[in-house]
Amino acid sequence: MVDLNIINGKVFVENELIETGLSIDKGKIIAIGQTNTLPTADKTINAENRLILPGGIDVHTHILDLEFSYREDFYSGTQAASSGGITTILEMPMGIKGKSVIESFDMQLKAMKERSLVDFGLIGSAGYNNIDSIDELISRGAIAFKTFMLDAPEEMYELKDLSAKDDFFLLKIFSKIAEVGSVSCIHAENNAIIKDEINRLTSIGKIDFQAHTDSRPEIAEDEACTRAMILANRAKAKLNLVHMSSKNAFDFIKIAKQKGWDITCEVTPHHLFLTSDDAEKIGVWAKSDPPIRSKEHVEAAWKALNDGTIDIIASDHSPYSYEEKDISNKKNGIFGVGSGTPGLETMIPLLLDAVNKKKFSLQRYVEVTSSNPAKRFGIFPKKGTISLNSDADFIIIDMKKEHTLKNENMFTKQKITIFDGWKLHGKIEKTIIRGEIVYEEGQFFTERGNGVFISPNYNNSFEPTL
Repeated sequence: MVDLNIINGKVFVENELIETGLSIDKGKIIAIGQTNTLPTADKTINAENRLILPGGIDVHTHILDLEFSYREDFYSGTQAASSGGITTILEMPMGIKGKSVIESFDMQLKAMKERSLVDFGLIGSAGYNNIDSIDELISRGAIAFKTFMLDAPEEMYELKDLSAKDDFFLLKIFSKIAEVGSVSCIHAENNAIIKDEINRLTSIGKIDFQAHTDSRPEIAEDEACTRAMILANRAKAKLNLVHMSSKNAFDFIKIAKQKGWDITCEVTPHHLFLTSDDAEKIGVWAKSDPPIRSKEHVEAAWKALNDGTIDIIASDHSPYSYEEKDISNKKNGIFGVGSGTPGLETMIPLLLDAVNKKKFSLQRYVEVTSSNPAKRFGIFPKKGTISLNSDADFIIIDMKKEHTLKNENMFTKQKITIFDGWKLHGKIEKTIIRGEIVYEEGQFFTERGNGVFISPNYNNSFEPTL
C-alpha cells in the first residue's frame, strides 16, 4: 500500500498533458498510469477537471528573516510560497552585522531548517572580500553564489559581502566559482552610470518615483550584462543573469547563447506584466532594481520568453515594511526607499492566467518555472518534473476558476501586492511537497521546519528507473 494516489487529473508528463494518475510513496512518485493500474493507497485525491503541474521553483528570494524578521520571516515567507504554488525556493544571502559570510550562511541555514514550510536551497555570498570563503560555502551546501556589479550602499550592510568592486575581482570570482563547478548569479548594472545619475538628479531636486527610473537607464543594464557575459565566458563559469529587463540586453544574451556561452537569463513577473507607466501609478511598492521599464521593453521580454532567450522566471521576492517604503519621511525621496516588492504568492497565478490568455504555452510555463530552474541549479530530475522516482512536488489547479488578488489575502507579513485587484483565471487548489499536502484552499497542513535543505548533493540520491 502506498501513501497517496491522485486520480482523474490531467498531468503534465514528458512535455504534454495526459489523463493519468499518480502514486506517491515516501515522498516520491512511484507510478504513473490509469487508475486501475495504480497500487492501493492510504489516501486518494480525485483531481477530475484539474491540471497537475510540477511545483514552482523560485530561484530568487530575499525573505532574509533574522535581523529583518519584521519584514518577513521564513515561516510567513514560505507560507506565501506554498500558497502561490512554489515548492522549492533558493534564498539569497544576507550580511549580518559582525558576522563573516560563513557565520551568516550558518545562521540563515539554521533559521530556514527551523521555519521553512517548503524545500529550500541557500545561495552563498561571492564578493571581492570573501572569495576565499567559496570553498567552505560549497562544503556547507551552497547551491550557487550571488554577486553585485554595484557597490552596496554603506547603510545596507545586508549587501556588504556581495559587491564585486571591479572587473579584476569579478573575473577572480567567476574563476573561483567555475573551479568549484557552481553557478554565478549576477546583478548586472553599471555602478558608475547609476551613481552619477543619482547624484545629478538629486542635485536638481528630482527625487520622485520617475527619478528612480531615470537613474537606472537601460544602458546601465546593457553594458553590465555584456561585460559579465564576456568575463564569465573567459572564466568558463556558469552565469545566471538575474532579473533582466532591457530590450537590448535580451538581444545581447541571445547572441551570446548562439555562440555557445554558458548563460541563463532570469526575469521577474513585475518586469513582464507592468510597464513604467503602471509602476509610477502604483508608486513606491513598485520600485525595483532594475526599474520596471517602458512598453517596448515589456514586449521585448515576452518575445524573449517565447523564443527561449529567457530561461527562468523568478519572483525576486523582497518585502519591506510600510515605514521603510514611506517616501514622505525620506530626505532624499525615492532614493531613500528600499528597492523590492513581494512576489512569492503571485508569480505562479499571474503566469497561469497568461497561459489561459495564450501569451505563452503551458509547456513554456513549466520550463521556466520548474524544469529549467532545476536543471540550471543541478537538482533535476529530483525536482522540476513529474517523473518516476522524482520528488512528488506538484500543484493541483482549476484553470477555469476566476479569482482576484487582494492585499488582505496575502500571507506575506506586509499584506501587500502590486497586483492588488487583478482578476485572474487559474486557481491553485493544492500544493503538494514530497507527497504531503502543504497548502489547500487558504489553509496550511504542515509544521514549521517541514522544508528539506537542497544542496548540490541532493540530486545524487536520485534512482533512475531502469
